[in-house]
Amino acid sequence: MYCNGLELVKGATNYMVPLKLTESLKREIRSLNRTHACETIKIALLYVAPGQWSEAEILSNTPSDTSLSYRNFVQSLGWPVPLATFGGFTGKLERDGSDGATCPYFSDEGIEVAFHEVTSMPTSADDPRQLKKKRHIGNDHVHIIWNESNHNYRPETISGDFGNVQIQIRPLEPGEYGIGIYHESRLKPFGPLTNGMVVSASALPDAARATAINGHRRVLQTLVKAYTHPFVIRQEMINRIVERYSSAES
Repeated sequence: MYCNGLELVKGATNYMVPLKLTESLKREIRSLNRTHACETIKIALLYVAPGQWSEAEILSNTPSDTSLSYRNFVQSLGWPVPLATFGGFTGKLERDGSDGATCPYFSDEGIEVAFHEVTSMPTSADDPRQLKKKRHIGNDHVHIIWNESNHNYRPETISGDFGNVQIQIRPLEPGEYGIGIYHESRLKPFGPLTNGMVVSASALPDAARATAINGHRRVLQTLVKAYTHPFVIRQEMINRIVERYSSAES
């Protein structure tokens, strides 16, 4: 008994490879289907209110604590997707409501970005450290910080081994935003945003998202040494399936 086969492309020709249907083949096909065809990136998004300094204060912020300019910025980074029913990448956010109802999301033909937006995650009155939020934020390589306090955001504010790239955005004059970039010294520079730059409101969302994506890739290439495009991973999986389960019968 055989499944319908695996369609491959060689040169300009599509051809079918008959596969021997076994339980192990079914498992490998399921694994292939779970492997994203797009590059997937999760990015932390934090709001710092006036006068806030500590991790606990920042992680405890709710939507009502934020400014209109910050909410507009979040909306311009992507669009909200319902965690309970969304079929795309959600950055490991739970679908049962414990991580909120929605998350900001962006995609194009080759990438999916899920934002761990702190204020949209439920704030627990019983946990001043907000460890459920911290579980996500503390494992993100890139943090975008919208800073409305009267001081520079300290890179060590969110404790942990991640936060290797931090993009700080500070409102200046109406319609202008100052940029601060922190990254580990082993990382080569990336952009388009650079430290000390002043950016207009219209240019900010696309530039901030692009810088966060480039920073994430730089971390994987340099620190994790594990950056492989999903197309390559899926091709390797397909090649392995063909090698193990192809049959001469048609």
